[in-house]
Amino acid sequence: MKNKVFFSIIFCIFLFITGCTDNYEKNQGDNHQAYVDEGNGQDDAINTLQVGSKYRIVGPMDDLKDAVVDILGDHYWPDTLLTAEELAERTGVSENMYEDFLAEYQHTEAGIDMMILVKARPEEVENVERYLNEYREMLLKIYEQQPQNEAKVFASRIETIDNYVCYIQLGANIASLENQGKEEMIAYCQQENERALDIIEKRILNS
Repeated sequence: MKNKVFFSIIFCIFLFITGCTDNYEKNQGDNHQAYVDEGNGQDDAINTLQVGSKYRIVGPMDDLKDAVVDILGDHYWPDTLLTAEELAERTGVSENMYEDFLAEYQHTEAGIDMMILVKARPEEVENVERYLNEYREMLLKIYEQQPQNEAKVFASRIETIDNYVCYIQLGANIASLENQGKEEMIAYCQQENERALDIIEKRILNS
């Protein structure tokens, strides 16, 4: 009887520890999301607004993104925002280099669609351009064995409009083009990037 009670206690302790561990891992994972639950990451973003228990970009950057989404529709795949800290970790572009930014990427292991818009301080435009170009070169090396992703990075555009430095890497679903070769995938992605850049340039210059 004592043995049964002892093993029952041990089993309950095991279930309690396992449950706590799972909850801890879940909460840790949530901290890496750019759209974070209420109370997490609120101080990280300089241009976000709480919506329910989530956050989203607001202001001029939101208008630029909306314009791109209006043009591309379902072909705009980025869905997760980077905080200022995450942007600096990935690209080297730190908060002292800009007045405002939007950095959004596709939050899947296979996805690489991304749009980074940085309203750089006038004296930092060249530094932002350099860091984003270095980031692009790094991605080319990372994805050189993945044809679709390599094509998207190769087709990406880094364009400066006034003091906005734009890194556009879009294309959505190009799986059907892979059999036609790298050039076809690149050409299609370049077309999508140009569509996005065209509307961004019009909105910036007309603002």
